Amino acid sequence: MDGTILSQGSFRTPGPNPNNNTIQNGVPVMLQIPSGCDFIQVENFTWWQETGSATVFFNGSASAAVGFRFTWQLGMLPGTGLVEYKAVGTSVMNADTLVDGGFTVYDPSNPQITPRLSGPVAFTAITNAVAPVVSTTNTAGLSEGSIVRLSNSTQTDTQGIDFVISNVITNTSFQLLGNVGFSQLANAPGAVGGAGFYRIVKVDPLFYPRSRVIVNITSSASFPNAIISTNVPHQYVVGQAVRFKIPAICGLQQLNPTAENNYITATVIDSIFNNAFSFMVDVNIFGSGTFSYPTVAQQPSEFPEVIPVGENTATSLVSLAPQVPLQNGLQIPNTQTGLLSDATVNTGFLGMILGTGGNGFISGTPIIGPAGTVANFGGVITGDLMFWRAGKSSFGGQ
Repeated sequence: MDGTILSQGSFRTPGPNPNNNTIQNGVPVMLQIPSGCDFIQVENFTWWQETGSATVFFNGSASAAVGFRFTWQLGMLPGTGLVEYKAVGTSVMNADTLVDGGFTVYDPSNPQITPRLSGPVAFTAITNAVAPVVSTTNTAGLSEGSIVRLSNSTQTDTQGIDFVISNVITNTSFQLLGNVGFSQLANAPGAVGGAGFYRIVKVDPLFYPRSRVIVNITSSASFPNAIISTNVPHQYVVGQAVRFKIPAICGLQQLNPTAENNYITATVIDSIFNNAFSFMVDVNIFGSGTFSYPTVAQQPSEFPEVIPVGENTATSLVSLAPQVPLQNGLQIPNTQTGLLSDATVNTGFLGMILGTGGNGFISGTPIIGPAGTVANFGGVITGDLMFWRAGKSSFGGQ
């Protein structure tokens, strides 16, 4: 029947907001809509009953308007959408279209609909730091938590692998990894990087659990077991069994499975401070050497990796920690929990990615997108309450 509502639901906007007394954009939200959709509408219940505010920040820097209703229909360009929002300080309603950060159809089986990578965007330089800053005049589609892949720069040890980003300054720069709640490289890359290109990574490898690149391994007298930090959210849970593939130039070769250590398999025993980028394993390495990230001078080289290989049943059965594979605070589609959380599954589905927002076509200034905002008042972090409904048209709706 024409105009049939296929799916509907609600969610709380996920995402970090480390700054007290601020309201910031959340992270992208992926909705499962089993047969796809020809139209979708998202309503921000939290902001529907609020006047416009001048204290909302997009990417942590630019003040932004907040939409209360968003609409997309088949035929609109990826990342766009219609938005209705309230003027700052009043209940006056305005309308605009989002240039980016709106709606994007998600179909990983069809690269024509959902390409794994965005097109190349130029950057001019990368700093030589443990959390390198990438300078660019175009940050469209980026927000804290986005994943990017760099190429062509002379800082060769940061090229060709994925990095989570933070501290996005609109059309100025973004940071690889981060300073608060993110990983950092064990050491600076070893050289300032020149001009190159970045691409936004739109699709994680379809099969869970995933191998990740290691950017740091630490230990201390207080925490003698190895703490592993990764380039993007690791998504592992307590009880997961992993193995390491660490090049000789990085040190800590004793973590690699060899005949000398009976082909060691490590078990995840903690996600450090609920950090999506660091986890602890049951191998004591305190006093056994240090880890270093490959430098520019050491290229070409392999990158250190952590590879999931199964589940430690004994640890899983006694663990009090949640054993739920998470992405942006939500369970990864199609994954299992508890003792079976290590199961290999295809996470692909049909659906829609709700973006974090971007510039309005008319206003030319940021408008928070259909993923909503995250407030932090007195250290209490609360995401917006969002409602959505999606449907099909008999004739495709285009």
